[in-house]
Amino acid sequence: MKIFYPSIIVILFILSIFDLIVGVINDSVNFLNSAIGSKVASRKTIMIFASLGILLGSFLSSRMMEIARKGIFDPSYFYFSDIIFIFLAVMISDIILLDIFNTLGLPTSTTVSMVFCLLGGAFSISMIKISSPLSNEPFHHLSQYIKAEKTLTIGIGIFLSIIISFFSGAFIHYFIRILLSFEYKSRLKYYGVIWAAISLSSMTYFLIVRGLHSNFLQKGYIYDNLSGLSLFIQYFIKWIHHNFFLFLILLFTTWILIAKVFVFLGYNILKFVVLYGTFSLAMAFSGNDLVNFIGVPIASIQSYNIWKEAGSPPAEEFNMKNLSGKVQVPSFVLIFAGIIMILTLWVSKKTKTITKTEINLSRQNEGNEKFLSNSFARVIVRFFLFFGKKFFNLFPKRFLVKIEKNFKQKIKKEENIAFDLVRASANLTISSILISIATVKNIPLSTTFVTFMVSMGTSLSDRAWNRESAVYRISGVLKVIRGWFLTGFIAFTMSGFIAYFLYFIKVWALIFFIFLMILVFYKSYKNYQKIQYKKVEEEKTIFEIIGWITLNKTSESSDLLEPMLKSIELIYKNSIEGITQENLKPLKNSRKNFLKVKENFNYIQNSLIRVIKKTKNSDPIFGIIYIRIYNKIKEILESEDIITNCTLFHVINCHNPLKYNQKNNLLTLEHFMMEYFSIIKKIIMNRNCKYVSKKIKINIIKNIEEQINQQVKGIIHKKYGTKNTLLMLDILIQSKKITENIEDFILLYTNCLSHFSSNRDSSILVFKNIKI
Repeated sequence: MKIFYPSIIVILFILSIFDLIVGVINDSVNFLNSAIGSKVASRKTIMIFASLGILLGSFLSSRMMEIARKGIFDPSYFYFSDIIFIFLAVMISDIILLDIFNTLGLPTSTTVSMVFCLLGGAFSISMIKISSPLSNEPFHHLSQYIKAEKTLTIGIGIFLSIIISFFSGAFIHYFIRILLSFEYKSRLKYYGVIWAAISLSSMTYFLIVRGLHSNFLQKGYIYDNLSGLSLFIQYFIKWIHHNFFLFLILLFTTWILIAKVFVFLGYNILKFVVLYGTFSLAMAFSGNDLVNFIGVPIASIQSYNIWKEAGSPPAEEFNMKNLSGKVQVPSFVLIFAGIIMILTLWVSKKTKTITKTEINLSRQNEGNEKFLSNSFARVIVRFFLFFGKKFFNLFPKRFLVKIEKNFKQKIKKEENIAFDLVRASANLTISSILISIATVKNIPLSTTFVTFMVSMGTSLSDRAWNRESAVYRISGVLKVIRGWFLTGFIAFTMSGFIAYFLYFIKVWALIFFIFLMILVFYKSYKNYQKIQYKKVEEEKTIFEIIGWITLNKTSESSDLLEPMLKSIELIYKNSIEGITQENLKPLKNSRKNFLKVKENFNYIQNSLIRVIKKTKNSDPIFGIIYIRIYNKIKEILESEDIITNCTLFHVINCHNPLKYNQKNNLLTLEHFMMEYFSIIKKIIMNRNCKYVSKKIKINIIKNIEEQINQQVKGIIHKKYGTKNTLLMLDILIQSKKITENIEDFILLYTNCLSHFSSNRDSSILVFKNIKI
């Protein structure tokens, strides 16, 4: 056991590096999204400004390290072994939790994760000590172990930031948009300069001056024994403290002049504001959130040093009251942490995945909605539509029309830009100020909560959440917020569970959890690769469709249609075989495969308008073709939906099986359908309509009509029950629809090829007989 605790310190140091990596991946969304969403500069330039902010912010974070050592629990009630197990449980839980969220591409709060991991670990060890047979302590003594009041204050502060940030973003940005409008370039000379000066002055004061002030106070620098630059900074800070308004006026005037020079030289001042804001927010993130990643390992090393200096007494008996004192964090540790964060920012690919979530929810332009609607979101939208109508009736119409002019976008939206520089600058300014205030006040505010909710608030002000998208965007926001609350619960539970086993099993528990962490990392890496591959394939499918319609990839059309028809064929076959054999497994597989095909079809559906717009300068027949292809695929999938659902529902609810003659009839129908699918695949592969045979289609329709007649006779003679009859009618009617739609689809396909080869505008007439 002599090397047990030194080994744990080494493990905690290694874990701190992993925690830095997974933490930065998740929190990069906080300071990169505004710059990336507005495309203010190249990604390389944005990353350089963010890296400089992280490096400077890491110097200003030592004051926040107090939270990890004594912010959640009182060290004087714990022994050295207790403290080490708590810290170890916190690190293992935090890394696993953040890595899972990174893989899913969802932003979560590293502050909430760290605070609740500390709370869970301390709670678990405290309960063990209180409930021990050797201890006669009552349960209410738990409040002495854990700082309930402090923890509650931190929790309330973190979760209140959701409301404060959202309404701050919505309220402030509303007036900024009225001031600048969407056609802000014509107003940059006057209003733009004022807004830029306000923004730059605010960020400069809170992030540079106040940051330096808090850092110097933390390090214990008094106005004695100082020389050179340190002495100058101390006197400068003292002067600002006594001449606050004069300094603010000078700062504002300075930035006004700088902004005027930028405008005079023809440079968009808002670009500078966004880049400066990216630097500032990265600095605030590093100063406020660095404790989440290295606070616990540093506290564990300090605990180990206190224990060693005391002569290494029994770890289970050495009280850690000395951990409550002031401890200086070495500068080289902060620099090392900053470098790791910067390298992660540049190297990791997961940062791009996480940034897409916030940008997707806040973008101004149209596009695919990542989240589905839910009932709560629909209630919220309906309520605010009703409330907004009543509220705006209180104002004169002339006043509302004048205000509304500032929210109209008369210029063409840039497709690749999620929002403009005005909103990007507002996001960064408001977020930076809120986070900086929290850092100065020593409050572990969640940067994720602040930046995400500010971004959502500014989106609301900009009317990005219109009636076309509001319910989906709000559903997405609610899902992210639900993930935040879930983060706290999982972090508390997981950390408490791990601390409990470490306390009793020690070495073997440590080995088990390390292997578990490695396994989670491996699984998450594999799942991330699968998710990325799936996205690439889905995007490839969309591009193939667009390329086919715009006549760029006609030769690849078979590569697109063949796998789709194979999936439809397989789903149909499994459904018929499953219901005739009353086998649940193929029916479940059939339903599962159908849902995957339907999910892929959503990308075709969402690209419908976009593809048609791309054909505006070419033959309009391409847009018509795309609509008809979309319609036929949709009708086929609707029929597959009914068949897979009704067959699975029938068997899973243990309804009476089909009669012998019904099974034979369905197997005969399946044989005809498989033969039909085989011919269709030949047509697509060879791009030749000579394989078309109306005889098979006639046989299928005839067989279906005969079965329907038999079913009617069976009902009259009371051979079949209600469930049995409804099932057969659903299968037969939808099989007929599939047959007819596939024939129309193939006719459309062959005529389309004919048009591509002849390239005649008049060939649009060949589509007149195809039903839509």
